[in-house]
Amino acid sequence: MYKSTVLIIVFLSVMSALSASPVDSISTTYKDGGFTTYSQVWVNASDTICNAVSKDYDYQMRYNLDGLFPWALKGMNLRKEKNELMMFYFKTTSFNKETSVLRGIGDVVVPGVITIPNIYVDCKLTGRPNSTGRNTVYLNLLSSNGFIRNMNNSFSIIPTKTKGNWFVLETHVKFGWFFNIFITQNRFKIIMEWRLKRFIHNLKDEAERREKNSGKR
Repeated sequence: MYKSTVLIIVFLSVMSALSASPVDSISTTYKDGGFTTYSQVWVNASDTICNAVSKDYDYQMRYNLDGLFPWALKGMNLRKEKNELMMFYFKTTSFNKETSVLRGIGDVVVPGVITIPNIYVDCKLTGRPNSTGRNTVYLNLLSSNGFIRNMNNSFSIIPTKTKGNWFVLETHVKFGWFFNIFITQNRFKIIMEWRLKRFIHNLKDEAERREKNSGKR
């Protein structure tokens, strides 16, 4: 009986280890008036496809914002959807090739409190691969007219020895004085954190969709 029990435990442990999958996660910390959100998802797609998805996002963010809403920005409520503590209307982006500066323009609405139209955010958009195969896109704030005081973002594709990649998104943001008062830690989760989670999962879904379709050719 004892030997049978041990064998069963060993068998279940082995099967559990074999079937285990990498753990997706997202977390936000608050310190010195700033929010830091770290999220990662496991993507069951090749390096080539993952990097292609990242490049397509990068290109469309610069030159074709509307093209992002059916996939990368899908379901993120960035076109003035209602029933929110804070509504966003992400209107346009423009990119300066010489300076690598991306300008985003949009409206921010706190229903029943204030509407601030045509907020601009100027960011330096750069990308860098390294010798490990990791590719990272950086988006760092240069200037803004009130909504955001400081922001640094990085999106990385981290290859592994087995088939698949990690998508990792790290966001550091400090809001302007009014929004810093309004956006508490709980409100940040309601207003921003779920959008960051949705974004990285949108990229994951697109990569895995392309991977699946590539096998049908």
